[in-house]
Amino acid sequence: MSLNLSRYLSHHLSLSLLTVMTFPLLLSACGGSSSSDGKTPLLSISGTAATGMAIANADISAKCRSGTGSAKTGSDGSYQVSVPNGTLPCVLEVTNPADGKKLHAISINGSLANITPLTELLSTRLMRVDMATVFSSFDADAIAKSVTSASIKTAQGDVTTVLKGIIDTSTLADFYSTPLKPATSSNPGGGDAQDKLLDSLKAKLTGTQFTQTLTLLSKAEAIGQPLANPDATFAPTLEIQPANVRLAVGTAQSFSAAINYPKNTYYLRQPVNWKVLETDGGSIDLNGRYTAPATPGVYHVKLQRDDFPNLSVQATVTVEASSNFNFIPELKVPQKTLTLAAGARYHFSASINYAPHVFYLVEPIAWSVVEADGGSFNLPSPADFALGDIGMYYSAPLKPGVYHVKVQRTDYPDLNAVIEVTVQ
Repeated sequence: MSLNLSRYLSHHLSLSLLTVMTFPLLLSACGGSSSSDGKTPLLSISGTAATGMAIANADISAKCRSGTGSAKTGSDGSYQVSVPNGTLPCVLEVTNPADGKKLHAISINGSLANITPLTELLSTRLMRVDMATVFSSFDADAIAKSVTSASIKTAQGDVTTVLKGIIDTSTLADFYSTPLKPATSSNPGGGDAQDKLLDSLKAKLTGTQFTQTLTLLSKAEAIGQPLANPDATFAPTLEIQPANVRLAVGTAQSFSAAINYPKNTYYLRQPVNWKVLETDGGSIDLNGRYTAPATPGVYHVKLQRDDFPNLSVQATVTVEASSNFNFIPELKVPQKTLTLAAGARYHFSASINYAPHVFYLVEPIAWSVVEADGGSFNLPSPADFALGDIGMYYSAPLKPGVYHVKVQRTDYPDLNAVIEVTVQ
C-alpha cells in the first residue's frame, strides 16, 4: 500500500501537479444548447456545493479542454456554469466564503457534479495529487488518461475503505451525481441522507486529519490490500493491548493494535482486522471495540495484519457475572526494600485474593526486573515445587547498585508493586 513519490513524479511529470486540498467530479453537460445569441454552443455544468451545510453565495470557476466559465452558488448551494464552446473534461473549483478553503470536482462525461469533501477525496485518489494543483495547472489530456468510468468506480471503493470505521459511505452509490439536498442557514435540519454523511465526516475528521487523508490517498498504491512487494529485510511486529482482560457480561472494552511499518510505506488506515474466535463470544467492531456476550466464559479476540496476513496475535477475555465485580483485588508483598549480596539468589513471593467462583490453573502473577542489567528471574526447581514453593527465584547481578523488581497481577494489569533491591 505504498507509493514511491519519485517514481510517481517521473511517471506523471506531464501533470505538473502536486499539492493539498480539493474536491469532486462531474459536470452536467447540455450538449447542443446555445448562448443568448442563438449561435455560440454552450456547455452547461450544474450541481450542488456543500460540506454538510450548503456553500452559499460562493464563486465557482470551471476550466475545460476548451473554454472557461464562472458562476455563483445559490442559498442552497446549487450552481450552473455555462462554458461557451466548452468541451470536456472540465475541472471545477469552489471557494467557500466561510473559511476560504477550495473544493474541486472533475467532469469527464457531462454528468451532475456535486462538490463536497467526499468528491474531493475521490478526485485526489483519481489524480494522485492535490486538486488545487490540478486546477491551477490544468491538463486535459492528463485528466482524460487518469479519469475513466472504471477508475472512478475503483477510486470510490478506495475512499470507502479508507473511511471505514469513520463513516459508512457504502450506501452512496455515486459520490458525484447522486442528487444532494444540503442543510441551509434558513433550514439547518433539512439536509438529506447524503448531507448527513457530510455532517458526520466533518464531525469525525479534523481539518488536519482530512488533509492527511488526502495526502495518503495521493500516495498509496493499494488500499486495504497486502503489500505487493514487501521488503525482505523488514521484520513486521504486532501487539494487542491489553492482552488479558476481565469483563462483566454485556460490557465493552476497547482493544488497540501496536505495529511497525516498512520504510517509505504509507497506510490510509492501520492495516489490521479484528475477530472474535468463538461464535458465541461477543462482537468486535472495525476499531477494536469489543462487547462481551451475556454468557460468562473465556473468549478470545484475534488481531491480524492485512499487509502481512501470516502475522496474528490473540487476547484472552474472561467474561464473568456482574456480581463478581463487587470484588476488590489485592496484591501484597512482604517487604518493599531488600539488600542482597552480589550474585545472591533470593526467593520472592506475593499474596493475592480471588473473586468468588473464579479459578486459575496458574497463579496470575508476573515478575520482572525493571533495569536491563538488574538481575534475572528463574522458575522454581522441581525440588521447590515438591516443597510447595510456587514463588519466583531472583538472581542478583554481580554489579553493585540499586535495582527494582516489579510484581504484577495479570488478571488486573493495573495492580502492581515495585520492590527496591540494593546489591552490595
